[in-house]
Amino acid sequence: MTPTTQTKENNFDLLRLIAAIQIAAYHCYEHLHFTSPILNNLIYSFRYFFGIHILFTISGFLIFSSFARKRDLKTYFRNRFLRVYPCLWLCLLITITILAVFGYINQTNIFSRQFWVWFVTQTTFLQFYTPDMLRGFGVHNPNGALWTIPVEICFYVFVPFLFWLGNKTRMNKNILILLWMALSIAFNIWYQPYKFQAERSDYIKLLGVSPAPYLFYFLLGAITANNWERIKKWYEGKGFIWLAAYLLYCFVFCYWLQKFRIGYWTNFYHFISVVLLSQSTIALAYTWKQLGVKLLRHNDYSFGIYIYHMPVINVLLTLGLYGANYLFFAVFLVAGILAFISWKVIEKPFLALKHRN
Repeated sequence: MTPTTQTKENNFDLLRLIAAIQIAAYHCYEHLHFTSPILNNLIYSFRYFFGIHILFTISGFLIFSSFARKRDLKTYFRNRFLRVYPCLWLCLLITITILAVFGYINQTNIFSRQFWVWFVTQTTFLQFYTPDMLRGFGVHNPNGALWTIPVEICFYVFVPFLFWLGNKTRMNKNILILLWMALSIAFNIWYQPYKFQAERSDYIKLLGVSPAPYLFYFLLGAITANNWERIKKWYEGKGFIWLAAYLLYCFVFCYWLQKFRIGYWTNFYHFISVVLLSQSTIALAYTWKQLGVKLLRHNDYSFGIYIYHMPVINVLLTLGLYGANYLFFAVFLVAGILAFISWKVIEKPFLALKHRN
């Protein structure tokens, strides 16, 4: 298969930002309990653009394309490192400072085994771990949004493995991707009864934050990228047609017939909606391709919004602030400022290193 060719003229930065805003908005709705029916209904309606699905699809499309164009492992993993870890470590430093201010990290427990195990997990790839000493802060996790970081890192490793496996078996990549998607779907079918159990074992909980439940979201982007040169005519400039099809499907099968609910995996009807949303996302990236550039001017604040919004929400909850509608705007103001600083001071300079030897 010919490696995917793409131009810089696309809306992926804008779509990532919309996805990050959706996730942050829903977390505000979930934890801050606003009193305004209008605000609550607006946020709840926004759930149809489920941010995690969008982010994993974009990641699958772009990461697969990147490795297909240049299969240099050293450059590939260096670029992935520069995209994630500098910003992530700055966020950790800010989080530790917040925890120290509120007394959850102090002169006694900073030398404890719990703290240093947590510190190592946060600086590497086990961000879902939270020790008991920090369970009293906010929603019982200093930054619960970071559970996706280990999943995304596994996806980074999976893409070179997928190419290696394809070369070893000489299997068509489309078939190979579909087989892995089938395994992920089968896992979700098996895992579904355990997902909403009140009492779950640690093993079951760990499986829930593993790559297995989310691999098919990622591969929906990857298989589209693998066939892009042949199918792009059905996507470029047709984003609003795909979007209309997705919204119509949701209206009929989710809102009217109530065959599924928006969120993580539920059933076959939901799977079809995920496919439509993923393809709508890619089509919108190549519709009005200058829109993202005009609005953002090549600035990408999505990662910052995503990783900073939960510490801000946790601070408000720890201060006993919830229920007031203005808090929604306060979260986005503070998280937006942190995302802006992070992009200008950390992310953009480090990403510039991707083009240096």
